Amino acid sequence: MDSKVVAQNNEPVNFSPSPDFRWLCDELFVKIDNIIKDQSKSNSKTKSTRYFEVIEHFVKLWRLTVGNDIYPALRLILPYRDTLTFNIKDVVLIKAICIYLHLPKDSLTERRLLHWKEHASKNEGLSDFCVSELRKRRDEGSSNRDAPHQERVKNITIDELNSKLEALANERNTKGRGYKNLSESPIFRYFLEHMSFVELKYLFNILLRNKVIGGLEHKLLYCWHPDARDYLSVVSDIRLVTQKLWDPSVRLGQDDLTLHVGQAFYPQLARRANTSYATLCKNLKNDFFIEEKMDGERIQVHYMDYGNNIKFFSRRGTDYTHLYGNNISCGTIAKYLQLDSAVKNCVLDGEVVTYDTERGVVLPFGIVKSSAKDMLANGDISGVGFSPMFVAFDLLTLNGVNLTESPIYQRKDYLSKVLQPTKHHVEIIHAKRSDNEIDIKESLVKVIDLGCEGVILKRAQSKYILGSRSDSWIKIKPEYLEEFGENMDLLVMGRDPGKKDSFLCGLVTRTFDEYDVKEHGDASNNSVVGNEHSHNPLSLVCVTSFCSIANGLSLEDIKEINAKTRGSWVRSDDHPPPSDILKFGTKVPVEWIHPQQSIVLEVKARSLDNTESSGTKYEVGCTLFFAYCRQVRYDKDWRSCYSLNDFQQDRERKKHPNEKNLSKMVKKSPVKRTKNYGILDLGVKLPDKNLVVSDLFNGLYFYVLSDSSSQQSGGMISKENIIDAVMQNGGTMVHNIIARHFPLSALRIIGDKMTRECILLIGRGYDILSSKWVFDCIKNKEVVQIGTQHCFNASKELVSLAGHRVDKFNDSYTIPTDISSVDHILESNREKSLPVSPQVSMDKDLYALPYFLFTTRVILVIPTKKNDSQVFDICEKVKLFGGKITEDMNQCNLIVITNTCSNGLEDTMRNVRHKLAIIAQKQPQIPQIPHIVTSNWVDDSIEANSQVPEEDYVPISNNLIGNNKGDRAIS
Repeated sequence: MDSKVVAQNNEPVNFSPSPDFRWLCDELFVKIDNIIKDQSKSNSKTKSTRYFEVIEHFVKLWRLTVGNDIYPALRLILPYRDTLTFNIKDVVLIKAICIYLHLPKDSLTERRLLHWKEHASKNEGLSDFCVSELRKRRDEGSSNRDAPHQERVKNITIDELNSKLEALANERNTKGRGYKNLSESPIFRYFLEHMSFVELKYLFNILLRNKVIGGLEHKLLYCWHPDARDYLSVVSDIRLVTQKLWDPSVRLGQDDLTLHVGQAFYPQLARRANTSYATLCKNLKNDFFIEEKMDGERIQVHYMDYGNNIKFFSRRGTDYTHLYGNNISCGTIAKYLQLDSAVKNCVLDGEVVTYDTERGVVLPFGIVKSSAKDMLANGDISGVGFSPMFVAFDLLTLNGVNLTESPIYQRKDYLSKVLQPTKHHVEIIHAKRSDNEIDIKESLVKVIDLGCEGVILKRAQSKYILGSRSDSWIKIKPEYLEEFGENMDLLVMGRDPGKKDSFLCGLVTRTFDEYDVKEHGDASNNSVVGNEHSHNPLSLVCVTSFCSIANGLSLEDIKEINAKTRGSWVRSDDHPPPSDILKFGTKVPVEWIHPQQSIVLEVKARSLDNTESSGTKYEVGCTLFFAYCRQVRYDKDWRSCYSLNDFQQDRERKKHPNEKNLSKMVKKSPVKRTKNYGILDLGVKLPDKNLVVSDLFNGLYFYVLSDSSSQQSGGMISKENIIDAVMQNGGTMVHNIIARHFPLSALRIIGDKMTRECILLIGRGYDILSSKWVFDCIKNKEVVQIGTQHCFNASKELVSLAGHRVDKFNDSYTIPTDISSVDHILESNREKSLPVSPQVSMDKDLYALPYFLFTTRVILVIPTKKNDSQVFDICEKVKLFGGKITEDMNQCNLIVITNTCSNGLEDTMRNVRHKLAIIAQKQPQIPQIPHIVTSNWVDDSIEANSQVPEEDYVPISNNLIGNNKGDRAIS
């Protein structure tokens, strides 16, 4: 029979009966596990290739023997993508199995299973431990009539298993979620008694919703259909993917990668502003909307069947309908949705915030879902207290018509006509249409005056682009002093387990960033044109290590992170991280995680740490100084977190804060260690590898330790290129320093990174020269004298001698200076002439001491009443821990308001913000202002011995939503 038999409605069908679940295990799961466990190097193929071959073979076998509908198998292969929820955690599964096996409570076996991680060897998971215990009882207890059967009646098929899993999920949601209910479940007992050990191992992973095939989801989807990954990122539903994409020869069009009512999609996001007001206006074609940036959770509302069916999805496709209501007759938001009676279906895009109805203020992001849960639990629908409020800002479909191709000014017009705001529960965000930079500046000043988060600029003619961060939407937030830009959303790359886990975070590189560089040249120009024709979602290129985070995470946070990422961590000793995706410096974590399975931390820091040690420890070349986790952002993933491109632009902007034309900043592309990269930037033309062009280094012996970086371009020079340059100019390479088959006076050790080998050689008394010396010699066609610029790590004697060969500007007396050298000298001396913070002249480790906690702080303390005694206490604490006190708002980088008079707090805040707005109005660029915090910030920072996030200590916020308010940021 032809394997491409399809139903009349063009949906895939299977022509053969459902295969056994054991067949799926043997043909896919077991083979992948065998590759993971295989540590031998006898196989010439890489593991990645072998994974692909196994998956490709499985896909072909399914098509040939089963049919074109892979959904029954796919929901078992990717259980975390399935809609079924079993509410089974590790503890529940362990205790249910122990009860089934009639083991005493708190038995040695139960305790060992509960602490299985402490006993697990490499490649072992909880499922392996559970199967091991069942295997013992099945072999040893065959005479016991309650023991698992040694032989099964028949194999369970994939369809039968899916049917039983659906029944189990329904049972778990109706009869109770405890381990006792699970142990008594007939379905669960059926699995234990009729499945083989191999099947049980993978069944347990399915019940726990673990990643059964690890991080190979993208390979599986690609093998099934080339467009499956892209389509899944749009619809977030594997059932829809398999219904649509079953014939690899039929490719999707752009219309297919768009939204559909009732199906979650990945929304359009805004880019961060990194240029002047005038340039922003130009890039937005001098016709744009200015909206207030809300501090909530992005939510899409799918309104169907005249409101009889409603769904709420987060930006990542998480279904929150149970929190907000599934029809207009119930829920914390759904019952307040008032659309025109002619609206049968539509999709709204917006933000859910928490609204305090008593004070008329928007509360912080962190309590959005908890307020909805409280309302459901208490039945509080009276409109008093905290309540979730949906703020709509876009209409994407209307009665079956897709509006994403329509300009936003039309979509906003339709939105205002079909949606009726409901006080305290549903609002339409007010947007001001503008064509000039003055409105942007005034809006930002008003944001500061009112204490709002920021503004969003949206080009009036822009379309809605799914799954993209388009240049037609720009977000602007006031920049706060004593912070490196705004808070950064960093992707977790690895962790070092301990009493309190430390997470290694990185900066992502996405194809979207590369597209901008390739197609539009100057990335900082923020060209509006270019990306709107593409509906393809972003693709991940790599993640580059940046910092380690331990502060700010509670034990509860770590437990929740462990629960959400269980089964995704891989020990570096067992399986080194893939260097093409995860780029680490010298610091490699104990465990690593694939980016697509990871989570995002919102991180803030006082400044950048550019010390030599941090430059080698993290691949970015620097790290964050005293980084602190403000919160875990489960609503974000690698698509929307901070990128390497964002960081480079921010860093460049911080270096040149007073330059007028910031749009001319050149965006550096991600580091690529390719052959010859960076050498031409040094003015050296490298000939063919095997061609000796001179005897410049004749008689000298070289030992090269590491790659290097070009000071002119910031790019990388590979170790191989340095070796080639030496050998082509007559040098002799040394491969064993200890053997010493050469005079030590003729040895030159070259290195630009503090690797472990480099540290060992320094400890033995060797001088380490920078590769710059090699290329300066080649450029000048002579062995130049060693200057301070050539000393990576040298003895005091050599440094002193080298110091006499340069002037105070580090310009060599002996080496001719060309244009590129002059530019580098001027740049380095310009940076040295800039005002430096105290931390530059002090060992960063001293900041761990309490007495230096507030060293970088200049604080203005403002009382809420006259003769406030708390002012003296705050000032003394700040000075005791290294801070400074000022009475000039223009000089401070933090404002502390006392808590003593609650009645005067709001008036004091309004007065302070008004003064800050006046200061910000005089600034030519995006305003830089100090944070405003309550005095609790000082006490909590002292207690934590770390400057805690200022955002969590903001006094009463009076940013009110709605078009009927007179003091809105956008009006």
